[in-house]
Amino acid sequence: MSEINNNGNTAKSWRSALIATAALIAAFAAAAVPIPLYADYQITLGLTDSDISMTTVYYLAGVVCVLFMGGSLSDALGRRPMVAAALISGAIGCALFAWLPSATVLQGARLVQGISCGLTMSATSAFVLDCTSHHHRTFGTTMASTGALIGLTVGSLGIGVFAIYSQCYAIVYVAFVAAMLVICALLPLTHETVTHRITVRHAVRPLVHVPKNLHGVFPIAAGCYIAAWGIGMFFQSLSTPAAVQYFGSTDPLLPAIILALAMAPSALGGPMSARTSTRFALGGGSVLMLATCAGLFFALKAGAMMAFLPLCFVFAVACGIILSASLHLLVSYSDPSESATVISLINFGGYAGTTIISILMSALAAVTTLANVFALLAAIGACAMIPGAIIGLKSVRK
Repeated sequence: MSEINNNGNTAKSWRSALIATAALIAAFAAAAVPIPLYADYQITLGLTDSDISMTTVYYLAGVVCVLFMGGSLSDALGRRPMVAAALISGAIGCALFAWLPSATVLQGARLVQGISCGLTMSATSAFVLDCTSHHHRTFGTTMASTGALIGLTVGSLGIGVFAIYSQCYAIVYVAFVAAMLVICALLPLTHETVTHRITVRHAVRPLVHVPKNLHGVFPIAAGCYIAAWGIGMFFQSLSTPAAVQYFGSTDPLLPAIILALAMAPSALGGPMSARTSTRFALGGGSVLMLATCAGLFFALKAGAMMAFLPLCFVFAVACGIILSASLHLLVSYSDPSESATVISLINFGGYAGTTIISILMSALAAVTTLANVFALLAAIGACAMIPGAIIGLKSVRK
């Protein structure tokens, strides 16, 4: 396993963390741009709600495949090359969306974006943690656990505002291609945190086991990740059709605002969870999330947009608390040199569970109302989260 160089200059470590954070946010911002545009794609490409939901399945398939070995590959090849690979993959995905002649290309573009985000969630998140392991640790765990949600907000809200002034969406995709290539060019200014590397032969072995020291806490963290991400997939996949059906939306701005409110405030959850115990953060965050989901369901059914929007904000904060506390729980039971393994494991667990949930969501979207789909996702989230919050935390010592 890699060993992290702790003797580097603090200022350079902070610069490296900021560049890595920019890469993380850019990859997920680019992946979020198509989401508010799904209503337009439905018209231009003839897609159904079920087809739109399936785009998430393609995206998650790309993520999960990479997470099998993304973290260990960065232990073999170094963090910087894998961050560069994530950015280049993201740029290719954006280029495909700028072209986008058919539904097949759309699904392929989402698959490539999934690969980019999978590399980002493993190597880039580990890079952020490495660079903040001795200074600004709260920043590191917050960005590693919620940076993806912040990126989703930047991309979705940005395209929503852009749509007010222009429908030439290819410009946005080209801008993201340029931004990711610029960040890639800045990577030489960072310092490589992997000083002792494993062999590539060892790295390409799929990650299929949980280290012994994480046996007691990994199911707790994985359940929380599955719950938060699984419910959040409703906003990523179906916020546009929901805004149209329940709130009478006629442009991408309202779906973008909904997605932004359901994602961006998660960054507030990291500092909030850091100010209390892990037990209280996970338990309190779980209760807050489930209560908020109940409110979101009734607001959706009633078409009460002014109630739905602030509840999306609270939902995001609850997600941030749960995700940050879960990652802190895993980090506290592992060695700093295991950061890539820990990141890959928890993200693989979360994405694998979320992929199953997304397939179910896609099937349900074809046969029932979107409000009922959300209710079922919340019920699944409760099943994944409550056992860990009530039973599993008995084994938590930190």
